[in-house]
Amino acid sequence: MPIQTLHQSLSFDTVIKDHPDRASAETHMAKTLREYGDWPADAAAAAARDGRTVLVIDNGDDETIAIRVT
Repeated sequence: MPIQTLHQSLSFDTVIKDHPDRASAETHMAKTLREYGDWPADAAAAAARDGRTVLVIDNGDDETIAIRVT
């Protein structure tokens, strides 16, 4: 079953990235949250494990990321 990360924002086109497995998708999501949203590592890892849509950073841009199984 294909798995993707879905990264959206008002300021850029939606980025959909395919991943070979769930672990790869979680790693990508956690990395995005840490690098662009300054999330603490443990919170980013927990959000990635959950996979639901989360706000990357609260700056009015509505930037979100989620894991999607297609």
